Amino acid sequence: MKVLIATDGSPCSDLVIENVAIHLWPINSEFRVISVLEHSALGSISAGEYALKLNEMWEEVRAITKKIAENAADTLSSRGLKTSYVICEGVAAEQIINEAKDWGADLIMVGTHGRKGLNKFLLGSVAQKVAIHAPCSVEIVRKTQTSTK
Repeated sequence: MKVLIATDGSPCSDLVIENVAIHLWPINSEFRVISVLEHSALGSISAGEYALKLNEMWEEVRAITKKIAENAADTLSSRGLKTSYVICEGVAAEQIINEAKDWGADLIMVGTHGRKGLNKFLLGSVAQKVAIHAPCSVEIVRKTQTSTK
């Protein structure tokens, strides 16, 4: 079984990694962690000093994104799971779906922030887009809401 695990370093992504780590998987399962750096804002910056500063900032963000993926992969590897990672740039949902197709994933695991209403409408939902367009099964991991009675 090939399992693609999307992570952005958020608490809900950490929960996905925890779920993968404690799950019993078929023998010879493979895992690939994917982190996507979204940089749509780069296209609107003109050349000059601001572009240079922005480029420096994005190099830092790339390094952080790589570290997030490495840490997640290391966590799973330390549990004896055969794990690799990949860093992509672009639209998160599209990159996750493309990687699942290219790698031949049997399952995609992704967390959800649980946004609702206007925030969900404005920000969209990567998990929702992946679930609708994925070439394989998708498991969406969410933090259990505590009841306040």
